[in-house]
Amino acid sequence: MIHARALPRILVAAFALALSACAQQGGTRPDAASTGTVVPAQADNPAAPTATPAAADATLPASTATAVADPPAAPAQNATTGNAAPATSADADFQALYGDAAGVNAGAVAQGALQPWDPWEKFNRKMHAINSTVDHAMIHPVAVTYVHVVPRPLRTGVSNFFHNITGPSNIVNSLLQGRPSQAGNSLFRFLVNSTFGIGGLFDVATKMHIPDKSNDFGKTFATWGWKNSRYLELPVFGPRTVRDAAGMVGDIPLTPLPASRSVVGQVALRTINVVNIRAQLLSTDALREGAVDDYRLLRDAWWQRRNYQIWGENNPDASSQLPDYLQTTPAPAKPD
Repeated sequence: MIHARALPRILVAAFALALSACAQQGGTRPDAASTGTVVPAQADNPAAPTATPAAADATLPASTATAVADPPAAPAQNATTGNAAPATSADADFQALYGDAAGVNAGAVAQGALQPWDPWEKFNRKMHAINSTVDHAMIHPVAVTYVHVVPRPLRTGVSNFFHNITGPSNIVNSLLQGRPSQAGNSLFRFLVNSTFGIGGLFDVATKMHIPDKSNDFGKTFATWGWKNSRYLELPVFGPRTVRDAAGMVGDIPLTPLPASRSVVGQVALRTINVVNIRAQLLSTDALREGAVDDYRLLRDAWWQRRNYQIWGENNPDASSQLPDYLQTTPAPAKPD
């Protein structure tokens, strides 16, 4: 017969054994490193599936499984509170490039474009090698000479001229995307710079604070629903996507240059434009020196910048938070 005074102790012991059995069936165990917390039993099974960064790319076709580098890991969160760990410079860089649920690049992430879609990587690498050889042998030396010989004010005028002739394309594509106010600003800029700016050599419209938004058929196709497109490196033109390459066919007739009947004049103007663009990119050469994989560096940087150009307009504060090389408008040529 159980003594009355021993009954409470027996009940407490039975209750403890019941709790222990329930805990084992529920799949939790005490964490040796943290007193009073529990972790899922899945941690005991190394073969159990875990979430990976590739889940963010689930909306892309299966061919995206080609060799691409995963983006940096998102900032760690506290396991018990769910709050983000103290931000570091690496965390800030991650948010600037990849964004989060409310990040500057959240639009690109929502479109399934976090990582480059590069199923033609073998071909693209060969084309990149050819382009790099041509650049080192011809275009880069000419661009360096161009910067040293041509004064900066004249180089700025050349840049203004080629930027101004994209005005008709900006107008048409803004209308096709359902942005009449942006089309009106582009029309106003084109008229002002073409007249008071002497054919676009002087950027009078910017001094008049007329907004400048670049547009093209590649962005129009993306707006119409062609959101994901294969990465493609073209001869001379460099990084593109299939969508942007198709858009070039629509953009070329909208520039005044093809209206010239002189083939020599067209070739000369387009050569100057290539040299001018390469001169503006000289400051980025230092970033590529010593790169383990120059192809992937250039591809990933271009992909992120292009995604920002297409989807970044959904966030008006995005431009102030992104790195300089991701901005829409290229920086003017640096002085000698």
